[in-house]
Amino acid sequence: MVANALWGWLNRWKKANWQRRGKPIWAAEIWQDIAARVEKLTVKVRHVDAHVSKSQANEEHHNNEQVDKAAKVKVSQVDLDWQHKGEVS
Repeated sequence: MVANALWGWLNRWKKANWQRRGKPIWAAEIWQDIAARVEKLTVKVRHVDAHVSKSQANEEHHNNEQVDKAAKVKVSQVDLDWQHKGEVS
């Protein structure tokens, strides 16, 4: 998903005012921040097989696992924030 966003979707979303099919894209603020940052950088994205045995794992696989864990923590924080929106006090 990240590779697709960086190499295609970001430009389309930006041109469409951060919408897709007339609806705001999910986490638009985060994607806008990413877009602003990658415009100033040289970014390389490579595919890493995610599910390999420990005996076949290399540094890229280890790094992929660390990024995956960090992303899951962030998503859980976002989900918690969303759960509280709309609650009546």
